[in-house]
Amino acid sequence: MLKPFRLWPVVGAIVLMSASASAQEQTHTWPECTREASDADVKAAKGAFQAGQASFDEGDYARAITYWEDAYRRDCTAHAMLLNLARVYELADSKQQAVLALQTYLQRDPETPKRNQIQRRIDVLKEKIEAEKAPPPPPPTPTPTPAPAATQPTPTPVEPPPEPAAEGKRPITPLFVAGGGVVVAVVGGILTANAAAEVKDWEETCPDRKCPEGVDADEANSARHTQTAWTVVTAVGIGAAIAGTVWYFLSPREPAEQAGRVAPRRHTARVEPAFGPGYAGLQLSGAF
Repeated sequence: MLKPFRLWPVVGAIVLMSASASAQEQTHTWPECTREASDADVKAAKGAFQAGQASFDEGDYARAITYWEDAYRRDCTAHAMLLNLARVYELADSKQQAVLALQTYLQRDPETPKRNQIQRRIDVLKEKIEAEKAPPPPPPTPTPTPAPAATQPTPTPVEPPPEPAAEGKRPITPLFVAGGGVVVAVVGGILTANAAAEVKDWEETCPDRKCPEGVDADEANSARHTQTAWTVVTAVGIGAAIAGTVWYFLSPREPAEQAGRVAPRRHTARVEPAFGPGYAGLQLSGAF
């Protein structure tokens, strides 16, 4: 008859939380199970299992190992207890002892349906043990700090070339001469045309310069003299206009500084009619 205690290790196999505890690994094997546990042994084993479960829940893995090893020693037919021990060994950082517990379980319960799962667990534990035995990887080679880039010299700002000195102005006197000449030429041209019309009338009255009786020949001569005078005035005005223009463009420019320091002059030019016995014309006067 199967005793009820044979099921309690299976019920006690729970999913355990991950934790880390320092406990010195004690590698040992279990003696051959050659006897049947008595009722007293089963009862004592059950009590030890429950006490170990309480210690396990509290995270006291060393005490849980003590209780669960005592429970399996009292009832060595409860092979599922080895699975619980393997788990607490692993959490107590006793991986070698956990491997022995799992291997012992497979030897004592070879028909277990969890054989493949337990074997994978053994392989994982062995890989962890070998990894812990491997020397730590060498520290990474420090990357040399690149030398700071050479500081580029600050370029000296290049001053822009000085602006060329502004050229001074040409003297304004030639312009007044040219302007006055234009005025004289225009007025002289108008008066010359009027005098020419008057001379033409006298030529019709006195053909071949022979005036009929009762006509004063001196007036005809005076008209001719007036025409000649205005023609000369017109020519003088045209000459003055041309001379003033040429004079202006041929005059050198004065320096700007000097031109700025010289007080401005007042240039005036006046054209006035001039009359006299046997003469009529224009008089050009000005101040420069």
